[in-house]
Formats: sequence, structure tokens, C-alpha cells
Amino acid sequence: MSTLDIIATTVAILMALMWLAYISKYTSKKSKALEVTEFIPMAAWLRAGMFFCFFYLVSWATGTMEAILTTPIFTEQQLNDPIWIASVMALFAFILFAYWGIWARYTIRFERKIDLFPQIVFGLIWGTAFGQMFLSFWHLGLILGPDWATWQVWIFAYACISVWQALLMDLYWDIYISPEHDSPKSIKMKVPLTHIPNVTFCLIFFAFYENHVIFIALQTLALVGCTINMRMPAPWSKDKTLSARRVPSIFWGLPRCGGYAPENPEQDPYLKAANLN
Repeated sequence: MSTLDIIATTVAILMALMWLAYISKYTSKKSKALEVTEFIPMAAWLRAGMFFCFFYLVSWATGTMEAILTTPIFTEQQLNDPIWIASVMALFAFILFAYWGIWARYTIRFERKIDLFPQIVFGLIWGTAFGQMFLSFWHLGLILGPDWATWQVWIFAYACISVWQALLMDLYWDIYISPEHDSPKSIKMKVPLTHIPNVTFCLIFFAFYENHVIFIALQTLALVGCTINMRMPAPWSKDKTLSARRVPSIFWGLPRCGGYAPENPEQDPYLKAANLN
């Protein structure tokens, strides 16, 4: 068994253990884990952990993990290329501005506490898992279209990432994993100002240079910023945390995340604190 197979087996076992822990504690009729009005940190962390494991396994299955571990972070030729250097610096500057600046400024925190250690840990795993999942769509394109030109692989990966992220975040992640941290206004602002340019610019950069580790580092920097700035509760937190407001989606009445919408938004202190009233 290769090292990659050992990693994948370990991740699969960890995923199974988290699933057993979750169903044993949070799927009974008496459990409040799926109720609208209460956010349970440990349940959210277990759900996220299972997704993270799944993304790592997809990375392994598509050959993405192997590419990450076997290709250099950058080449000597790239280090001597001023355009590559400028592109890397610009992307990291953009991520800091978009996620540690814009995203943070318009995020509702409801007086949740900064708890850096668990928040950084969550963000690091979140970023590496999502980064690998994004690149897995790229490698899936290479598998499905071995004769495709780079621009065709880019379009395939970009379309898959866009649909996947829209459905995952709207219908599940921002309901069952993240605490309430948006309003209808902030959702409309963040998508075009942060998420869309992030995927667009980073995937264009990857199409030109194929720097797997740098791509994942960019996503990780973004999501560590999200985790800290929305004040993701630690799994052991006992503080009462507001869960996401749900509204009907177009998909057979499935709930989606609607964002915090108080009766008097102009006077709401939480919207004021997030510059959203």
C-alpha cells in the first residue's frame, strides 16, 4: 500500500468514526441539532469534518493529492519570471483585501468571541479541503477530456466549482455548519466582491502555472480569515449561538440560507456593527 493509499484509508476511517459519533448523538428525535433556533457547535464541527474528509478522498481519487505532493511549489523558471511573481503577490493581496477586509467588514458576529486556536485550526482544514476539492474538478476535467485544451478544462472546472459552491453553501453549509453571519444584503455583496473573483482569478492563475500548493494556500488564507472574522464557535463552546435563518429554495421547497433579517433593520445593533443597516 502506497503512502497516498494509507492517507486515504486513515481519512476514510476518521470519516466513519465522525459519522458514528454524529448519528449516535445528534440524530435522535430528542436532539436539537437540526432545529432552526439553536446552533450546536460540536454537531457543526462533526458535519464539517465529514465534508473535509470527503473532499480529501475526492482529491485522492482524482489524482489531485498526488499532484499536490509530487509537483514543486514553484519552479526556478517561475522565480525568474516577473509576471509570475507579480501574479502571486497580486493574488495574495487580493485575498487579504477581499476576505480579511471586505468579507470581514460586512460579517455579522452577534458578539461571538474570538477563540483563535480552534478558529485557525478550522480555517486551515477548511481551506486545504476546499482548495483540494476545487482542484479535483480540474483534474476530473483532465480525466474526462484528455484531449481538451487548457481553456476547455478551465471552463469545465469553473462551471463545476461555481455550481457546487452555490448549492453546497446555500443549501447546506451556511445552514448546518456556519453560525448565522450574513444578511440578505451582505450575501448579495460578498458573492460578486469576494467569492466570484476569488475563483476566477485563482483558477486563471492555476491554468497558466499549475502551482497546486499556491492555489490551496490562497484558499486557505481566505477561509482562515472567514473562520476568525465570523467567530466560528469552538466545538466545546457553551455560548448560545444563533443559527441561520432558513427560507424556501427553488429546489422542491428545500431550505436555503436567507440571512439575518430583523424586524427593524435600521436600528438593529448587529447590522450596525457589520455596516449593513
